[in-house]
Amino acid sequence: MTETPRPEPQATDAAEPARDPAAGTRLPALFALMVAGGALAGGAARLLFLLLPGPWGTLANTSALWGLVPFFAVVALRPRARHSAVAGAICLAAMVAVWVFLAPAPPTLREVFLWGVVGVVAGALCGLAGGLVRRSEPLFRRSAAAAIGGVVLGEGLYGILLIGGPQWWLEAAVGVALALAWGPAARDRAVALAGAVLVAGALFGAFVAYDAIAAG
Repeated sequence: MTETPRPEPQATDAAEPARDPAAGTRLPALFALMVAGGALAGGAARLLFLLLPGPWGTLANTSALWGLVPFFAVVALRPRARHSAVAGAICLAAMVAVWVFLAPAPPTLREVFLWGVVGVVAGALCGLAGGLVRRSEPLFRRSAAAAIGGVVLGEGLYGILLIGGPQWWLEAAVGVALALAWGPAARDRAVALAGAVLVAGALFGAFVAYDAIAAG
């Protein structure tokens, strides 16, 4: 009797989805890049704060614009989705640490603690947004664009309404541009912009509350 030939086992590699080479960045290397990027951004922010004329130096020391550092770092490095929030938190924490280290007058421990907590939480959220904004699913992409654009727009509106100065109008315009930048279609951009306006309204109240806590 002749034996019936058995089918060859299928290669398991063929069943795995293709991966972006950058998505497989090893965690130590990813986190090291986040620390380095955050540290460089902290030094640059301190330098710009000292060198920019008039009211424009304020933009180097705003929490919303700082959040763009972990956001764009995650967008550029494209880590796995589950690592985006941690990477963002590390990046912004490093930025805050360098900013504090280079301060001409040492801040109080209370200020350092408050900035550290806000840096970790905000960095995680901005990093998560950076990971979601490139997703193909419209819900994730629109939500992330609305969130990051709304945060910047909200701080700009806060400055326009309560402080005054041309720099806040520029920041508000950046927030609108961020909300519109990630949609491939007009509907995506319209939904993201509407969401950004809602986020900005909510964040306006949050910024007022933050100032009250910081003032003690």
